[in-house]
Amino acid sequence: MPYKCKEEKAAYQKAYYEANKEKSKASMKAYYEANKEKKLAYMKAYQKANKEKKKAYRKANKEKIKAYREANREKMASFNARRRALKRKQIPVHLRDCPHEKKRLVEIYKLRNIISEATGVQHHVDHMWPIADGGPHWSGNLQIIPAEENLSKRASVCEETKATIIKSLYTFESERSI
Repeated sequence: MPYKCKEEKAAYQKAYYEANKEKSKASMKAYYEANKEKKLAYMKAYQKANKEKKKAYRKANKEKIKAYREANREKMASFNARRRALKRKQIPVHLRDCPHEKKRLVEIYKLRNIISEATGVQHHVDHMWPIADGGPHWSGNLQIIPAEENLSKRASVCEETKATIIKSLYTFESERSI
């Protein structure tokens, strides 16, 4: 079908896409369900093939990787804490993809580094309500305390602190949804 201009063609394509979107999703889902084993086998082969490449890259670029991690310590610490929390499913759903929350977490880890350097005493970022006890990985649940105090605290939390964090998280969530 000949089009008079690019806009006309784009409008036709968009309308066609919208009209067939659900049909396309259903056929893709059916394809993946029918070929699940094939897809898994392909992914395993791909990961196995690239495992050696990744290993070789890390070996050849040890210093570069070390320099990056050293220059971005707070990002690495934030990433590792997020990874542990994701494994335990302790990140509130409404904060999982929030760029502001991610920035707040990185800033907390930066502040921890600054305090540790300024005082000469090692400090940790601590979950007031520990993740191990079901607490959320959220900036409102974090505090910076000396490492010695954090290690002696273990997974203890008072019920009042737990209730305050739940209330704050609920308030924060309802404010974000407005």
